[in-house]
Amino acid sequence: MENNVVNDVTKNERYHHPDQPITYKKFSLHKFFASFDHAVRGVVFLLKSEQNARVHAVITILVGVLAYILEVSRVESAILFMAVILVFAIEIINTAIEKVFDVCHPEDHALIRAAKDAMAGAVLISAIIASVVAIFIFLPYIKRLVA
Repeated sequence: MENNVVNDVTKNERYHHPDQPITYKKFSLHKFFASFDHAVRGVVFLLKSEQNARVHAVITILVGVLAYILEVSRVESAILFMAVILVFAIEIINTAIEKVFDVCHPEDHALIRAAKDAMAGAVLISAIIASVVAIFIFLPYIKRLVA
């Protein structure tokens, strides 16, 4: 059985054995643009299926509007953008890993639960960091506005 598995793996074009030369595929414009379609579908799936992602999206829009209203500098706007996109990126990775776990091991398992909790913790930490960044950037502008 193991020999069949090894043979099947070596036939897989995505598998690369260290002793084999690397073969590069020809660039395909169609595949290049198709990858954008897959990415957009992933983001749409995330927003449709994950409540927290929708909350992050609304907060992201509010941060953008507030940055515009307060006339935040371009550098600070870029920092805000990176902070909120980090949250989305980790949320997407979290969702992808959760879906793989759900398919591979649908019943409850302590290690899978721990991995899902750890990924949720990564999203939480990134959201906290993004919030702190937003406070550091917005607070001086708000103080000037109120004063």
